[in-house]
Amino acid sequence: MSNPKISDFNFDAARLRDYEITLKSGATIKTDGSEADHLRAMQMLEAIERLGPIDIEDQPPRSQAPAAASPPSLKLADAAKLWLEECSGKNAPRTVAAKGYHVANFIKLMPARACVDDITRAKIVEYKQALIKEKQTPKTIDNKLMSLFDFFKYLSAHGMHSGTDNPVAGLFMLTKTERKNKNQPYDLFTPDDLARFFEPASYLAAMTAPDTFWGPLLGLFTGMRISEATAIKPDDVKTVAGVHYIHIPQSKTSAGIRNVPICESLIDLGLLDYVAEVRAAGAPRLFPHRGLVNESYAKELSIAMLTRRRALNIEDPNDRKSFHSFRVGVSTMLANEGANTMQAMRIVGHAVGEGVSTHAGYVRDLPDLKNIADLVRHPIDIAALKYAGQFRAFIANKANWADVKAAAKAADLARRKANRARLTGAKAKP
Repeated sequence: MSNPKISDFNFDAARLRDYEITLKSGATIKTDGSEADHLRAMQMLEAIERLGPIDIEDQPPRSQAPAAASPPSLKLADAAKLWLEECSGKNAPRTVAAKGYHVANFIKLMPARACVDDITRAKIVEYKQALIKEKQTPKTIDNKLMSLFDFFKYLSAHGMHSGTDNPVAGLFMLTKTERKNKNQPYDLFTPDDLARFFEPASYLAAMTAPDTFWGPLLGLFTGMRISEATAIKPDDVKTVAGVHYIHIPQSKTSAGIRNVPICESLIDLGLLDYVAEVRAAGAPRLFPHRGLVNESYAKELSIAMLTRRRALNIEDPNDRKSFHSFRVGVSTMLANEGANTMQAMRIVGHAVGEGVSTHAGYVRDLPDLKNIADLVRHPIDIAALKYAGQFRAFIANKANWADVKAAAKAADLARRKANRARLTGAKAKP
């Protein structure tokens, strides 16, 4: 067909009216092939030519799909559990316990069943003010805020907190320089501080629990850490070659694992009499009424120490006087009395140099160390402070022991749950 004629083509009118036109704006006009629809398309094209293109802002809005609903905010307690599980893989157990204690303390002061996104900066400020009202030290408050800062940093990194900023940022009480200064060596208690702290009448009236009575005296004469003094077991108090001593099986450092001779001052105060009472009662520790908090039994003693120092105005502007000051005092006194460094450090449990350590079971030199321990003397009235058996009945009553209390509480909780289950089952029966 070199020269086709129009009659050679088969024009189907219906098919010619079935088309789609794309406009410059991106809109399309599509017909269904009917004559009526074709006429409407032509009328629309004429209208567009007559009116010109429609501006985008004048076009009717297109319907949009509804935004996906945000997942519900995680409960604070559940989020804290996830955070602590991660912390346990990179922090020491005591550090994890401290962080757990800090975040639990925060959750306790928040509304019941609070969620992560309920916590605003205002809530953190409210918590900080509560700690200030409790007269906690700036260092203690900042330690708690640092744990919360790490907690919310974890939440943001894992998409669990919708806030863009960490709500704890900028709320610390101390600057980095001030915190560094707080970490300087502890100050000694002056002779006047000690005379007032251990004044017999007020001491006996204030320190009315076994640990609050014996703890400061142990620190004063042995230089033990507060965590060591409050964790002593009856079996840790031993005698070899006529020398009574306390074995420290666990400590902050390997050098802290040691045998501490019991000086004559502690014997005169009646420490061995108290230990005998604890043994007779079958108690697991010298202070069985205290439970483990933050991997230590020292919480209540620490509070009692702070309360008494404040009551007597034995303060330090840089917060460098505490139970640890007893430890500094023993080291200083032994040095002043001519004890060699090796002997002094073995008593208080400091490292004595690179490559030098104390064998935990090495007791041959205890008589010599006992003579060194007896160099620690203080101007306090030992006779007036002497233990008079005031804790015998308390220790003998197992209902006062923390472990027994915890077991009784757990048993009571189990009974309550069982009773609820029985009641629920009874109601469900027809």
